[in-house]
Amino acid sequence: MLSVNVNRFLSTFHSLTNIGWTEEGVMRLALNEYDVKVREELIKILSSIGSIISVDDAGNIRGSIRGKSDDYILIGSHMDSVPYGGKYDGFYGVMAGLEILRSIKDLNVTTNYTISLIDFTNEEGARFQPSLLGSGLTTGVFEREYVYSRRDKDNITFEKALIDSGFMGDKNNRLVYNKPEYYLELHIEQGPILEEEGYQIGIPLGIVGLTVYEFTFKGQSSQAGPTPMNRRRDALVGASKFVTRIRDFARNEEDLRATVGILNVKPNIYNAIPREVKLTLDVRSPNKNKIEIAINKAIEISKEIAEEENLEIKYTHLWTAQQVNFDEDVIKTIEKACKELNMRYKFMYSWAGHDAQYMTRISKVGMIFIPSHLGISHAKEEYSSDEDMVNGLRVLQKTIELLDGGI
Repeated sequence: MLSVNVNRFLSTFHSLTNIGWTEEGVMRLALNEYDVKVREELIKILSSIGSIISVDDAGNIRGSIRGKSDDYILIGSHMDSVPYGGKYDGFYGVMAGLEILRSIKDLNVTTNYTISLIDFTNEEGARFQPSLLGSGLTTGVFEREYVYSRRDKDNITFEKALIDSGFMGDKNNRLVYNKPEYYLELHIEQGPILEEEGYQIGIPLGIVGLTVYEFTFKGQSSQAGPTPMNRRRDALVGASKFVTRIRDFARNEEDLRATVGILNVKPNIYNAIPREVKLTLDVRSPNKNKIEIAINKAIEISKEIAEEENLEIKYTHLWTAQQVNFDEDVIKTIEKACKELNMRYKFMYSWAGHDAQYMTRISKVGMIFIPSHLGISHAKEEYSSDEDMVNGLRVLQKTIELLDGGI
């Protein structure tokens, strides 16, 4: 039976997640100085326990403790953050996986499966868009040329950042060439449901679908003072109406989320009427038809507003991530682990994207959620208690025991 060192896990988590911490939150963006530093610390620990370490050409780091078989169970998540993000998102899952490997080494047990940990590169998509570039390349979703051509706000390519970081690895280490039997990802919920309903563990059935569109409202710029209010073609007024009407529509729908996340205003000065506003609309649902209905409604609303405000409107589909369902047997195994540990659990969907969604293409996948205080994530106030983190670690530990069958 596997036994984790709770105090070591918590100490390592709280120590390493401070790398990149500022007064306004974590600034550990993919492959920046803080991400590089924490990755170097991860490799030091993996090396100290005799892990077999490999890095692929997306910079994904994998450490393994050999079992009786070359077939392996992979535990993973990411250590990069959004700007001014929280300490728990992604990082928790990597630290939990690290503790599993350390415990196997401590106890000198031989597992049936090889047990591996992976830290995926650029999960957040905060520095290089889109998100999930590391898992996307290693699973064959993205071509290398596409991933390497992505640029950050300073016009630095992913390829250059990867080379400069020292984590440019070998294409042959991609997971698609050595597929894990199982992939497990332990994560904070990033929502309020588990805490509000009194559950210790969430068991996601899958990840909801996501579609992103860009809408552009065009009007006429003019001087703010001399232009009468009834003569204006203000693109920002149109965009503002769009934001609230989409919000109101989504509020009245079940199982739907709609978010305007980016607004780019031109000329964006105080004394000129905005002539153009580009904005993004992020629509999510576990029901594909609801996403299509919401997008069609958004287009309809944008046209109505354009007519009301004498504006031009254009809209473009940016990308879609299809809904994925996790492996039924893995879900049942996580449920069994919760029952054996007397954990209160709830089946649910993940409304946020994770590396797990691309891993479903090459592996049997399951996720484990723990409560997020007040549902806050991607902000410095993000918080999960030590007790909740340990609960999740224990469920992960028990799940691996059950899947392995030999610990």
